[in-house]
Amino acid sequence: MKTIVILAFMMIGFNVNAQKSPQDYFNSGAKDFIHSKLDEAIATVDIGLKKFPKDEDLNQLKEKLIEEKKKEDQKKEDQKKNQQNKDQQNKESQEEKNKEEKKDKGDQNKDQQNKNQQDKNKEEEKKQQQQPQPGQMSPQQIKQLLETMNNEEAKTQKKVNAQKVKGKKVQQEKDW
Repeated sequence: MKTIVILAFMMIGFNVNAQKSPQDYFNSGAKDFIHSKLDEAIATVDIGLKKFPKDEDLNQLKEKLIEEKKKEDQKKEDQKKNQQNKDQQNKESQEEKNKEEKKDKGDQNKDQQNKNQQDKNKEEEKKQQQQPQPGQMSPQQIKQLLETMNNEEAKTQKKVNAQKVKGKKVQQEKDW
């Protein structure tokens, strides 16, 4: 008896998982992306594409996620290179500083120029990181788009439900 009940619950569980729609996978993947879980979003969309390979929304989301993954990887590589360059520059500037201190302690102008150059490099990096690239959506824009879609769907549902409640007007003839 217990095994029958357990099997019944397992079958119900499998049916619930099997009845996901492409929109469910899309929403789940988009939510993971918004929460900066890019790998999980790609995995969710891949599962959805296995079940619904011809769904346009899932295919488009997959393309966007792959682009974002490439950008993220490129950004990490750039940051590593920049960090290595900064470390090298710091090392070189430290060596130059030590040499200058030995030669002439009164020459502080070169140190100031190095600091100004480093400050300029840091400001340029910040500007580059803050500017979104053309043709690409930032996470905030994607989040706003999803919220707008949800709001529009809610409005449509309200209209449909209101029409169901109203029904047709019945004209009654007066009995008097």
